[in-house]
Amino acid sequence: MFLIRTHEEMSDVSAILEGNEIHTLLEAHLDRLAEYDGFDLEDLAMFAIVMPGDALDGIEDDLGRSLIDSAGTFIQPPEIIHRHAGWFEVAFILSDDGFGLVLFVPIDSNTDVKLMAATETAFAEATPIH
Repeated sequence: MFLIRTHEEMSDVSAILEGNEIHTLLEAHLDRLAEYDGFDLEDLAMFAIVMPGDALDGIEDDLGRSLIDSAGTFIQPPEIIHRHAGWFEVAFILSDDGFGLVLFVPIDSNTDVKLMAATETAFAEATPIH
């Protein structure tokens, strides 16, 4: 998993993921956050890019928080969830000041089963049925 808390980490990960769909999504977030010019990235948001094969326990350890409850759903419902070609983008607001976590979950058969199930359930609940 890639965990991004600072502009330096964002730059490093962006260089690694150049040309990847995630790179484009990260750039869009940076553009939106540019209006908060007087703040460090670590004051605004944290980004976590889960990789296929990452185990939920390790992801939660790295984040310093539990994501999924015993029922298999997100402990905190996402504010925003989008499905892209190869990724889910799941945004959580973690504090009253608007600090957020943006979690990128790969749509891949090697993604942790519990994480994928919780993500798919949240997406289904957020997507209106036509």
